[in-house]
Amino acid sequence: MNEGLMQLLALQDVDRELQALEEARDKFPAEIDERQGQIDHARATLQEQVDLLENLAREQRHYENEIEDAKADLKKHEERFSAVTTNKEYDALQIEIAACKSRIAEYETEVLETIETSERLRQEIETRRQEVEKIEEQHQTRIEELQQRLASLQKEVDGVESSRQSVSRAIEAPLLQRYQRSRKNRGTRVARILKGACGACFRQLPAQQRNNVKYTDTHVHVCEYCGAILVWDDQASS
Repeated sequence: MNEGLMQLLALQDVDRELQALEEARDKFPAEIDERQGQIDHARATLQEQVDLLENLAREQRHYENEIEDAKADLKKHEERFSAVTTNKEYDALQIEIAACKSRIAEYETEVLETIETSERLRQEIETRRQEVEKIEEQHQTRIEELQQRLASLQKEVDGVESSRQSVSRAIEAPLLQRYQRSRKNRGTRVARILKGACGACFRQLPAQQRNNVKYTDTHVHVCEYCGAILVWDDQASS
């Protein structure tokens, strides 16, 4: 029995290593996602500014086309002066010409404002582009490092799981099943007796229980305080 309990201690050591590896492995994807999210956010912000600049360029072309149309209308109206025969026609033509000039002035103002806004935006885009490159460089390096570490960890996990299977095969089924049930709980589930105390909760054990663990080879004893399976190891328990 004690040999099987010592095997349980070995199995517990393997499980602790496996748990540490799995916890580390599970943390990496979250960090990768967080860093990738920061890259995506920076890129999206930059793209919004680029899209806005393209919209401004379209607006500028629209206003320039409106100016050309207004100038063409103005020219037509001015050419009609030679055909005006009455004051009423003259006044009406003057109103149309004034309206054309007003449209031209309005659109020219819009073009100037669009040009100024576009220039400021280009400068902001250039600054933002440099910031995005820094963010990409900073986070992408770490992402690649984490991905490599993740792949390496998975290999380590596979190796430890293989070791666990080997250790488990050396343990009798009832004892292994009992350990597996207690394994769901965190903490030390199999403990050496250390100087008269439970190696899991470090509380002193009654002398009779210590003797039972030491000399009884047909029964599994557990700590009455924390429930850990107790193991007598001559090198550690004395």
